[in-house]
Amino acid sequence: MAFMLQEGEQVLWEGRPEKKIYVMWLFTRVLVMSALTSGIIAYLAVVACVIYAAAHHMKEPVFYLVGSTLIFVVPVVLACALFYYRHLLETFHYTVTNQRCVFEGGIFVRRRRNVPFHKITDVEVNQNIIEHMLGILSLKVFTPGTGSVGVPGFEKAEIVFCGLLDADKPASIIQNTLKKFKATGE
Repeated sequence: MAFMLQEGEQVLWEGRPEKKIYVMWLFTRVLVMSALTSGIIAYLAVVACVIYAAAHHMKEPVFYLVGSTLIFVVPVVLACALFYYRHLLETFHYTVTNQRCVFEGGIFVRRRRNVPFHKITDVEVNQNIIEHMLGILSLKVFTPGTGSVGVPGFEKAEIVFCGLLDADKPASIIQNTLKKFKATGE
């Protein structure tokens, strides 16, 4: 699903997320997703145990099944989530050309998002607390429709290049190309 360069287009920068992002995703996505999934499964297991106990006229519900179910389910859900995010990371590819910024990636749904320079309004380099501890950065590319949406400080970017060790290089390439583009219109 690699994108094709357009006529006169040159690649100025290419990148992929650093492996350190696994740690960030572990805390921000995998554990949350695993907890939610495990909670839903635990709830269903409790309901099933109560129904089973009631149907068999048991005086004590068989709640020990819930514990054994969770002992099995939680590690499986966690392993599946880690596997998913590991493969998701390998599909991420970031490109900056002299005409646009491109993000490609995904497992279940592969996405290619292109933002031409004439639509870019702002470029932001930031770090959340976990990214700061890991020494990685995120680069966000905003367009007129995305920069003003949301709570101040939490605007949704059109494209996010996450997990970069050096986000200043692509940010300066985008900003310099954007200045040239706005000055010449090309």
